[in-house]
Amino acid sequence: MQNKTLIIAGMHRSGTSLTTQWLYRCGLNVGENLLGAGIGNDDGHYEDIDFYEAQKQILRNKNIEDSGFTETPVPGLVLEEKEFLQNIISKKNSSFKEWGWKDPRTCLFLRDYEDLLPEAYYLVVFRDWKSTVSSLISRTYKVIYPVDDIVIKGLFKKYRKRLEVQKRIEELCEERATNFLKIWILYNKEILKSMSRLSKDNYTVVNFGALLQSDKDVFKMLTEHWNFDLNYVCFKEIYKPKLISKEINTSRFIDKALIAEAEKIENILQKKTTA
Repeated sequence: MQNKTLIIAGMHRSGTSLTTQWLYRCGLNVGENLLGAGIGNDDGHYEDIDFYEAQKQILRNKNIEDSGFTETPVPGLVLEEKEFLQNIISKKNSSFKEWGWKDPRTCLFLRDYEDLLPEAYYLVVFRDWKSTVSSLISRTYKVIYPVDDIVIKGLFKKYRKRLEVQKRIEELCEERATNFLKIWILYNKEILKSMSRLSKDNYTVVNFGALLQSDKDVFKMLTEHWNFDLNYVCFKEIYKPKLISKEINTSRFIDKALIAEAEKIENILQKKTTA
């Protein structure tokens, strides 16, 4: 029996953790040892530690920030790096007939995985650039300011505190919004390149913002078209709207030409969605 492998591909802060948690609840093995909760992911990242650590190490080998926050394509894997990943894949295949994994950094190595796992299926999760960049800004704020350190005395404390928070957020937008959007563009360009090489029967695209309505269609693709042995769990059971940060308007901090490029990519991905 041929092993079935699902690669869950998507940019950081694009809903891949929640999507993978849903698939895990449906019965997909997404790793024996999963990355736990962290800032911005209260319920856990649902990232297979084997791939998470391996891909971080490969990025370090190439003198690239191991977060995968890069604006330029990552050079292809050398033989030693391919063998490193192939060993992980072989162990998974020997243990599980059906399995998958999620780590946003995977998007940087899609060409290599096409060679290492030529029969794999791809669940592409994308989120509109505005929500993604906003989420990255919100998470960065929580990292830089992990505790409420704003102390204001006197009149209109709440109002003045909101102004101080807003000031900090705008400073972050000024410093990082453009960089975050360039990263979003790179990741989704890499996804589109991979889709252009793959058979249309081997990938499906879901807009994270529509998954509440399209989860049955995605599940149908996985079970009826790709024959994964899963049990349906309603996505609403794990979706927690209170954990979704309020959207920050970052548009005015970013060049319009860059926004136009992102919107073009977004439109292409939207046209390819499952539902």
